[in-house]
Amino acid sequence: MNLDLWQYPTIIDRPFSHKNMSPRNSAKNREIREKSMKKIMGAAFTLVAKQGYEATSISQIAAQAGVSKGLMYNYFEGKGDLLEKLVTTALDEGDKILQGLMGDAPGQTLQNIFEWFFKELRDRPGYWRLMAEFTFRIDKFPFVHDMATEKMKSYVDFIKGLLEQLGFPNPADEARVITALFDGIAIQHMVIKDDYPLREMERFLIGKYCNKKNSNIAT
Repeated sequence: MNLDLWQYPTIIDRPFSHKNMSPRNSAKNREIREKSMKKIMGAAFTLVAKQGYEATSISQIAAQAGVSKGLMYNYFEGKGDLLEKLVTTALDEGDKILQGLMGDAPGQTLQNIFEWFFKELRDRPGYWRLMAEFTFRIDKFPFVHDMATEKMKSYVDFIKGLLEQLGFPNPADEARVITALFDGIAIQHMVIKDDYPLREMERFLIGKYCNKKNSNIAT
């Protein structure tokens, strides 16, 4: 699964008026606006993941996106608003991805989640650097705290439900352990990079949590 959510086509940005606009032109302008916003968000993602939130300016984001600084303020109130929309989009995309990982049995679904997670670490390290940036400086991003709390609870509950079906005696605690392991593995992989044993950890977690006798997965 190759989920590069931050690559967008280049377009020409231009102001427009809604007066006397045909439905066809209105739809075209909406499309241009959406593509422009995605291009700006992609630029913000790249820069913040590379150099951090504080070191990234609106001017740099505009230059990276190939748009004027003034145009950016047509779409976003400022850097904080832009980054909030960036995180919201990433979390919403995560929900859609999770739906696509559903398998025929709880063990298969959990295995799909593990395989997706480790593939993401290998293929999209920039995304995890961005999430770590927000996590480590969560006091500066109250919107991240609120969203992360809500999402984390929903993910823990989802994994807990899978573990209950698999017969684990303490599914709630095990679900918290798994989500904590995700965070720890992602951070350690960012620090030591290729020296981190991703493949070994992936096999270990799948063997520990997915190959229960009642998971309908061949051991």
